[in-house]
Amino acid sequence: MLKQFVFVISFVFCLSAVSLAQDKKEGLKDPHQKSDTVKIQKVDENKGTASKEPWNKVCPVKGNPIEADSPTVEYNGKVYAFCCPGCDTKFEKNPEKYSKNLSEDGKKFVGRK
Repeated sequence: MLKQFVFVISFVFCLSAVSLAQDKKEGLKDPHQKSDTVKIQKVDENKGTASKEPWNKVCPVKGNPIEADSPTVEYNGKVYAFCCPGCDTKFEKNPEKYSKNLSEDGKKFVGRK
């Protein structure tokens, strides 16, 4: 009888946990994200949107020099290039923070590494 009771309680607990996890996943929002955010667009070289040259010479995430085949993202009308794949993903999560890491001309990294 005790084994059945423990089994039923465990089963109900597992179902509740799964249900709550699904509800939270769908309703997650970044608390720092503003409702009037600027559109971020990955630049796809095959679709012709890559005709814009990146304005920066160093990565806004790590400060390393960018390469010719670097991933790019368009934000606030500027095309940002990155030192490696992965930096573009970080930039997309918080573009306002990382865009402030570059000097006015995009040639120097002025943020923290």
